[in-house]
Amino acid sequence: MHGCRCHSNLRTEVAFGLHIHTKQETELATSLRIRRVSLDEMAKGADHLEKKFSRTLKNTRYKKELEAGILCDLGEEWQSMNILLTGEPFPTGGAASLPVLGGEHIATMETQTDVLLILKPELVHASAHYLQGIDGNQLAAERKSKLRVAGGAPDWMIDTLIKHIENLREFYCGASAIGNAVTKRVYS
Repeated sequence: MHGCRCHSNLRTEVAFGLHIHTKQETELATSLRIRRVSLDEMAKGADHLEKKFSRTLKNTRYKKELEAGILCDLGEEWQSMNILLTGEPFPTGGAASLPVLGGEHIATMETQTDVLLILKPELVHASAHYLQGIDGNQLAAERKSKLRVAGGAPDWMIDTLIKHIENLREFYCGASAIGNAVTKRVYS
């Protein structure tokens, strides 16, 4: 995973308590993993939740949790997913903003962009409901030009994002069905 490339010509965006340094013409090189957790796990706090994410850095655990629907990995495409779902890079509210960066900021790790967020069960349910009601192809057609500064997004990127929508839908519906919360880990 790549680190955030910080430059002198930066501005700060704030989304759900998440402060991210950005440069308008440059995308962040960060990654986002989303993990469902029980209410008991949620109550154990940020250190416990971070340990659970750390274990997914091992390939065997990562693959097992992906296959079991415990983990959803948006990789570096999380920013494009935010734009696809909301029309904005850093949305400030509404159901569309919940699946990617929605939630409460509970910890900052090594850098300002290395953060842990939690989305409580009622908002997980709202995310699942929102994702069930959208058409990825329609959103892509409407927002393709917003995904890249010059000329829109290439078809391969749109295909990847539509697959991410399907994965998010399945992930959030599964978490909602059993009353789970969702933790989100942004890695820089």
